Amino acid sequence: MGLSMVAEFSILTVCTGNIHRSPLAASLLETWAGWYLPAELSSHVDVRSAGLAAPVGSPMGRRVRAMAEALGADGSNHAARQIDDELIASSSLVLVASRRHRDEVLSRVPSALRVTFTMREAGRIAAGIVADHRPLVVRDLVETVAAMANRRGDHVDPATDDVIDPQGLGDDAYLQMAGEEVVPLAHLAALLLGMPRPDLDAYIAAAQDPAALTARFTDAERP
Repeated sequence: MGLSMVAEFSILTVCTGNIHRSPLAASLLETWAGWYLPAELSSHVDVRSAGLAAPVGSPMGRRVRAMAEALGADGSNHAARQIDDELIASSSLVLVASRRHRDEVLSRVPSALRVTFTMREAGRIAAGIVADHRPLVVRDLVETVAAMANRRGDHVDPATDDVIDPQGLGDDAYLQMAGEEVVPLAHLAALLLGMPRPDLDAYIAAAQDPAALTARFTDAERP
């Protein structure tokens, strides 16, 4: 089965307001897909984000946008979007910020069970799978998600699956969000998108570097 038979691989990231956690994830995954996948394949990968209670049209939060830029992505064109059932049903992979989000997504579209993961769950599962080849066609991406679904029971404590919501909190919450979200997303990108090990290690280090990220926060607060 080639690209002509499986036309597109769609990734959907989900949180509550679609201004912090899910747009950061989408901006990173879109960037990484463009960097690491073969050009022919990356043109068939669509990354989008949505919120369960989105202030529709709102931009990415300033501190999260600064964080995205510090990590090599661009959130300047983001506009918050409200989720709908069609968006879920048309996605090849759904990444949510928390177990509550996963429950709500699956209550709306139960058939999405095998493609829906929390971000931290997906990263943990991906870190335990050794890729046997670089993804070349859409089918490779679909099969990777299926392999992840088959490993879903491998973890012990589901309480570690949630990414903190930094809304209304201080810089420490945004830094905690970075560690909880970017690290598993990088592990996922290594398996799904072919991110090389040196880049994976660099992203893990960057997500855990408060000095670099808070400097970007300061820049974002300037008029």
